Amino acid sequence: MSWSPQIRTGFFELRRKAQASQLFMRLGISWIFAGVFASAGTLAGAVEPEKAPKQALVLRVWAEPQDEAAGAYGIYRSEKMAMFRKKFPRINPVPAGGLFFGGNEYNIMMEVLPLMQIAGGVQPDAMHLRPWNCHSYVRQRLLYPLDKHLEKALGVAIEDGHLLGRDEYFQRLKESALYESHMALRAPRQLWTAMRRQCPYGQQCSYCRRHGLKAAEKHYHIWAIPVNVYVRAVVYRRDLFREAGLPDRAPETLDEFIDFARRLTDPDEREFGLRIDLQDIGATARFVMQCLGGRIAEQDEEGNWGCAYDSQKAVEACYFVSRLFYEPYTNRKGMELTSVVFPGESPIAKERPPWRGGIAQIGMFLEPFDQKFFWYWRSPSQFGLGATPKGPGGKRGEGGTMGARLLGIFAGLEDDQDKIDAAWEWIWFYDGLESRRMFARVFVEHGKAQYVQPRLLKEAGFASYVRQVPKQWVEANDQSFRTNSVPMIGENTQMILKSFRDAMDQIWTSSDVQRAIAGRNEDLAKQLIREILKQRVRLTNEQILKMLTPEQEKFRWRVSVATAVAIFVIFVLVFRRVFKTFIASQVVEANRPRGMWQFSRYKWAYILLIPAVGSIALWAYYPLARGTVMAFQDYRIRGVSSWVGLENFTTVLFDEGFWYAVWVSFKYILMYALFGFTAPIILAFLLTEIPKGKVLFRTLYYLPAVLSGIVVMFLWKGFYGQYGMINQVLNSFIALLNMIPGVAIEELHKAWLQDPNFALFFVLLPVIWIGAGPGCLIYLAALKTIPEELYEAADIDGAGILQKAFHVSIPGIKGLIIINFIGVMVAQMKGGSEFVLAMTQGGPHTPYGQTEVVGLYIYWQAFGFLKFGTAAAMAWVLGSMLVGFTVLQMQRLSRMEFKTSAGIK
Repeated sequence: MSWSPQIRTGFFELRRKAQASQLFMRLGISWIFAGVFASAGTLAGAVEPEKAPKQALVLRVWAEPQDEAAGAYGIYRSEKMAMFRKKFPRINPVPAGGLFFGGNEYNIMMEVLPLMQIAGGVQPDAMHLRPWNCHSYVRQRLLYPLDKHLEKALGVAIEDGHLLGRDEYFQRLKESALYESHMALRAPRQLWTAMRRQCPYGQQCSYCRRHGLKAAEKHYHIWAIPVNVYVRAVVYRRDLFREAGLPDRAPETLDEFIDFARRLTDPDEREFGLRIDLQDIGATARFVMQCLGGRIAEQDEEGNWGCAYDSQKAVEACYFVSRLFYEPYTNRKGMELTSVVFPGESPIAKERPPWRGGIAQIGMFLEPFDQKFFWYWRSPSQFGLGATPKGPGGKRGEGGTMGARLLGIFAGLEDDQDKIDAAWEWIWFYDGLESRRMFARVFVEHGKAQYVQPRLLKEAGFASYVRQVPKQWVEANDQSFRTNSVPMIGENTQMILKSFRDAMDQIWTSSDVQRAIAGRNEDLAKQLIREILKQRVRLTNEQILKMLTPEQEKFRWRVSVATAVAIFVIFVLVFRRVFKTFIASQVVEANRPRGMWQFSRYKWAYILLIPAVGSIALWAYYPLARGTVMAFQDYRIRGVSSWVGLENFTTVLFDEGFWYAVWVSFKYILMYALFGFTAPIILAFLLTEIPKGKVLFRTLYYLPAVLSGIVVMFLWKGFYGQYGMINQVLNSFIALLNMIPGVAIEELHKAWLQDPNFALFFVLLPVIWIGAGPGCLIYLAALKTIPEELYEAADIDGAGILQKAFHVSIPGIKGLIIINFIGVMVAQMKGGSEFVLAMTQGGPHTPYGQTEVVGLYIYWQAFGFLKFGTAAAMAWVLGSMLVGFTVLQMQRLSRMEFKTSAGIK
């Protein structure tokens, strides 16, 4: 029985339109899916009824403990929540929830998670942010001003405080008798810039109207309160220092730093001098730049940030970090080595290579510590602490930045005063005076007083315990906080941080830089590093500052207009061609006087199509329409978006990074066509030929599809490590070859995902592995539709396996192969970003990301840099390049006849 052409046409036309429009709805649809992820976390973390009154006000917050943690810190968190609920019984704080990763992925998710929660409508009422997020969050109107709440908590009333300058306002706050005890520790002067920013509403500020304040075009508000202030310092192992004959102190200079690391390194004894995060080498380079007194960015007279990491200090910092990996040296046992760095993947993931006798021992590492306590899991007898090493001039640099976590109130609550007040109570209590005193009490009661900062012990009434805190830790703490400066806060700071991280990644993976350092050619190495940095600075500054001459602006405008017109014409012609194609197929089949829709004849078919049509309209065409509008706006999540015309398209067309990401995606789909698309077809042919165990083999090949995609990515990521399964297999063959007399091949310890030549293929490999099984089943079902008589005739004619495959099997499923090929290529061009994010975050960079597919690039623009309009324009440009595939597929569908087959087993 065959489908009628009208039903077939309507169904598949809607199906293919949905697939074609999926690209443009990525931004809109991700907002809906964000709600699913965040809602799951919220439901999972709901508070039990006995912990809060039934009528309590539910407050979604960041950092509410979702399980019972062990140890002194876990007990403190539990008691803190109990105290909060007792003090504010009408408030029921629950975790906002969301999807979290460990390691460097955790930092990435913390950047975008609040935005995904807002998009899904499950945003926290008390939002988490970092100093470098503050400007973007304020500009996007995501935060609610806290001026009056803070002044009330401190018992002061500052008249027209919103019109005062930053320093003057905080000086007025300091006049409060409560400031020293409540704010001095949690809000050091370095963070004032993050806390107080210019109001984006200008004279339209509703907060000023609500509180009877004079609204001015330029005024300021407090937007967030710090709850965790920290700096980085050098932590060292005292026992390993003694074994290496080193003094019991952290290195004082950078020369000592690398010398100590080399003397500590002994791979045969599983000892390494240093551990750093190999997924973010830029963080270590910024730390070294702090020692040298340099900065990665500078502000112009108008307050705009621009890249400045092409300075000599930046070159020296990047050269120093590269020496840690590639400069030859002789350790204390006379071994010729190069790297002093522990070769694990991440300091958080703690990958442990199979060293002889146990896990690796690390001599030094960089670690953050805050103003409340030191690490309660490290013994003072085993671990020492040191401040930032001194630079070449013997002075500790002041270019380092103080880190912090801040909490603010979501601006969407502006009409819900009860929730605003509840969110403020949570923020003020979370790291407030009562909470800090409880922290000190719990640690003292559990014998952990030596881990509490002395000032906090005195504040909580435990001054007698101050002597238990190691003096060295206290001195290093005070020195580190003194030498740290204001964080980089302002427009485009997130892009600058990512740009420098990518630049250091490029330097670290550059074979030219490696050879220069290995050959002790310092001048050549620095020259190569300087060229890389200058190139990255130029590209980034062009993108964020847009320093163009009037002639360049006119040229780009003309190109943008021409491109926009071309995109419009392309889509008009495409839909016209599709319409004509299906109309022609209907007329040829039947020319009935009832009209082409024939409602009376196929009314039940149309009724059955209503849910599908409604679903596609809601999930595809509505986001498509919203994305179209966004492409012409400077889009803000909470409205108040402004029209910018073709500016977003101008940015996209002259964005070198975007076009390189398109090129990476083309390489990705070419490799997938060669390996990924053919794998299930070949597998299906092989499974049809085996005489026994077909069900078993089908099950085995399908099992990878049952696993979560993220789980698969992290599993394979471990395979690609320096001591992962891939290198172990290769080293087994090398060991066999070394048995041949005269052959001595060194073992392979290659980090495959850090090699620009192999990274993209190895990212693709698990995608092929997980998709081969399901694809194979589809082709197996299709092969069953080929009559057995054709195979029998081929056997009689003496055809072999290959001849039957190419002359019987492939022609029999040719239609399915063509349709799948076009659909898969379009899907792979748009997809793959989630797997790349989990495995490489788009790196390595040369200077552009060698695995940064266009979908990931668009994702970063939208949810990393909050440039939603630019991201929507990128989706339209990409869609105009892919729409031709849809036309080909729909033309193929219009010529196909779909029938049921009987007797298939």
